[in-house]
Amino acid sequence: MKLKKLLVSFITLSIFITGCSTINRKEVVSDKAKQQQTMTKVQNDVNEIMSKDYEYVLKNMGTPYSTTYWIEKDQINNTKTIDELNHTVNVGLVYPKYTADNELEGSALYIELDKNKVIEVQTYEFSSYNEEELEDDNVALIIDKYSDDAKLDLQDIESMKLDTYKGKSTDDIYNKLNCIDPNLAAYDMVSKSKSIEVYMLRDSESNKKNSNSVLTVFINNNKINDIKIINSSVLLDIAKDYLLN
Repeated sequence: MKLKKLLVSFITLSIFITGCSTINRKEVVSDKAKQQQTMTKVQNDVNEIMSKDYEYVLKNMGTPYSTTYWIEKDQINNTKTIDELNHTVNVGLVYPKYTADNELEGSALYIELDKNKVIEVQTYEFSSYNEEELEDDNVALIIDKYSDDAKLDLQDIESMKLDTYKGKSTDDIYNKLNCIDPNLAAYDMVSKSKSIEVYMLRDSESNKKNSNSVLTVFINNNKINDIKIINSSVLLDIAKDYLLN
């Protein structure tokens, strides 16, 4: 898989989305200035990170804007958790460039990894694409992770009458959740009609930042087919079962 597919897949996700397992945040740099400095070094010399692994990239460049996993048809049964995908499938990381005033510059660094090693790095416009290139017959699922941070309380979601949202527009639940974007989303790339949006939940009663539960919205043709709280350990299996059947 080449970098053009990284750009294409990222934009495909942007078209799908409206606005997991319990994923542990890796050690990352917190200084935005250092992150941008590292990005500039990489843009000038890609050998800074070529052949390095996922953990190395995060440690030196910080948390990406998004992480995209492409799961091809012959890889469907190879993994059980989201974290395992770093070692078994193609992964794309997107790092937008910012100005000194912390404003989006308009370009982004796109990094592709294969089996946990950086294989290609390029700079593109942050949102440019060619609609004719939005196809890939080998990819069955695309998973996009935006954040590890839980912004919704488990207890609040448990008190909601989730069944009342079945059959309704995805906008209804999105508005109910105060327009908070999902942490993770998965997409069926065969029929292109199904998707899943996942919200990590924090357990306020036990003072844990993230619980082992996630709110999962099952979508078909922009309508909510099902919505429920599930254990994050079975998320990938449930996503594959729903999206591919």
